[in-house]
Amino acid sequence: MKIALTNEFKQAIPLLLHLKEHGFQAYFVGGSVRDVLLHRSKHDVDITTDAKPNEMKAIFKTANHYSGEKHGTVLIFFAGSNYEVTTFRIDGQYLDNRHPETVSFTKNLQDDLSRRDFTINAFAVNEEGELFDYFGGLNDLKNHIIKTVGQAETRFSEDALRILRAFRFSSQLNFEIEEKTLLAGAKIKNNLADIAVERIFSEFSKLLSGDNPSKSLKQMLLLGITDYLPGHQLINDPSALFTDFTGIQSTIDAINWTRFVWFSHLRGEKLNQYLDCWKMSNHLKTQIIKSVNFLSKKAVDNLDLFTIGSDIAIALSAVSRPDQNELKQRYEKLVIHEVSELQMTGFDLKKIGIPSGPIFGKIIRNLRKKVILEQLANQKTVLIQEAKNDFSNLGTIKK
Repeated sequence: MKIALTNEFKQAIPLLLHLKEHGFQAYFVGGSVRDVLLHRSKHDVDITTDAKPNEMKAIFKTANHYSGEKHGTVLIFFAGSNYEVTTFRIDGQYLDNRHPETVSFTKNLQDDLSRRDFTINAFAVNEEGELFDYFGGLNDLKNHIIKTVGQAETRFSEDALRILRAFRFSSQLNFEIEEKTLLAGAKIKNNLADIAVERIFSEFSKLLSGDNPSKSLKQMLLLGITDYLPGHQLINDPSALFTDFTGIQSTIDAINWTRFVWFSHLRGEKLNQYLDCWKMSNHLKTQIIKSVNFLSKKAVDNLDLFTIGSDIAIALSAVSRPDQNELKQRYEKLVIHEVSELQMTGFDLKKIGIPSGPIFGKIIRNLRKKVILEQLANQKTVLIQEAKNDFSNLGTIKK
């Protein structure tokens, strides 16, 4: 069977041909091929070859040392893009539920594909678009099934994160997880305790961004897999996870996480503790807390809209507010949408004698608030006079 390659693949064909000119096999592989078959957009192109890392570096002068090189992965800069190229390999024993202790390089493509997680990710395709499917992945794609390559328990024992990946793909693709695969994940779910929080966070964020996260969350709850998620003990009513999220999906992490914690009834200090358990960035944590506070308000003023931003405000309104169009119109009518739009700068404050420090930021915030609430005109002379008034009881203003 041949498939039509997208531009991302076509741009990398010369790389495959360069390897073949030196006597090596080379194929596009994995999830990028799956997404072409599903007509989904995919930006990363993964390549596999029987050339070993040292052989690749001899062929490509732009091949760099890479953190995964001991497992056969080399980063190659080619035709203006970076490509991860991995040697065909057979994995040795997994002792940490994450990485193989050893790998053996091989010349056999099927051996390499046999170590993949799911049949729908075990495809390879050559530069002419010829598809190689040794494990029935194409049939599983047609039937919307997620199934492991080989024994499910073995695959999950190798890397317990694959349990969450199954639910993530189920959410993203709206596929069903094969029963044997589902039960195997439930059987060895305790291995998830050995997985780093950062890896769990990455998979769970992708799950929340999927087309049908509700289905995956329900299955995870019923099978006890949610007990291995960070902070699970802080959710008093796990049945809240049965809430149907369909129709309020987003590509913005802050929106997806807000939706999740909102329906989990996490508020205040408990919300703060819960988010800390996930080791997410402070920026994302702050966005989520602001978003939950936004949803908690019965009435939303212009300052709320400015603080949270148009995209998030409108998307979140689908969670608990019926006034999406009104919010959009109000946001568009705001006097300013960024602090930089204030007709006065920090330099202007310094010129009138206001020193850097806490009071400096407080005055800026006060000016911003009054302009947004239309209590003050966004004019330089007006803003400077207001700044002088704010500072008058704290110091001497230059004349």
